[in-house]
Formats: sequence, structure tokens, C-alpha cells
Amino acid sequence: MTDTEKSIKDISVQSTENWMEEVAWRKANKFWIRKSSDIAFRILDALDELGWNKARLAKEMGVSPQQVSKYVKGEENFKLETLCKLEKVLGIELIRVMQADEEVILKSEVSMVHEPSKPNYKKGKDQV
Repeated sequence: MTDTEKSIKDISVQSTENWMEEVAWRKANKFWIRKSSDIAFRILDALDELGWNKARLAKEMGVSPQQVSKYVKGEENFKLETLCKLEKVLGIELIRVMQADEEVILKSEVSMVHEPSKPNYKKGKDQV
């Protein structure tokens, strides 16, 4: 086996091992990764609404642009301090801790209650 062939074989083995480790890590951390991804999308929406770019957010927060890039990739394990700072700078709510007497009502549930059902006026073959 030549040195080149050995190098290629070593790289392919490492790639396979890294891939398997990555999958195992994502499975073990999928709950917070999903939330982090939701937060990242909300940050991007807020930046769009404000007409800001990531560099502007970095300046407002006093962090590096690289750090903001980590926030919007959806793989950042946020500290509460960071979330609160983002909320303050962007003027949005990212995390809500509900009180014991509060309950969630989904927008879809509200629209179902307020939208009257429409009668079906189409006549089929069986109807006169």
C-alpha cells in the first residue's frame, strides 16, 4: 500500500468515525438543539424587521461578529444571560417562563373558535 493510499484510507476512517460521533451527539442533544434553532430563526426575523445585519447586532451586544454567527447557526447552547441580552437589544421575547395559572392557547385554536364554519352549498349527484 502506497503512502497516498494509506492517507486516503486513514481520512475515510476518520470521516466515518467523526460522522458517527456527530450523529450520536445530535441525538443526545436534540432537545436543546431544536430550541436553539427556533431561537436562531427568531433572531434572524428580528434582524430583518429592524433592518440590521449580524455585524450591527454584534456591535449592539458588545460581542464579536463570529459570536453572533454562532447564535444564528442554531447550535448555540445559550446562557440565560445571553438570551436576556438578546431580548433587550432586539426588543423581543425569546423565552417565556409561564406561571402556574397561565395556559397556552395556540393561534390555530383561536382562529377555529372565531371563524364561523362555512356551509357547503355545492350539490352532489345525490342531492336535489
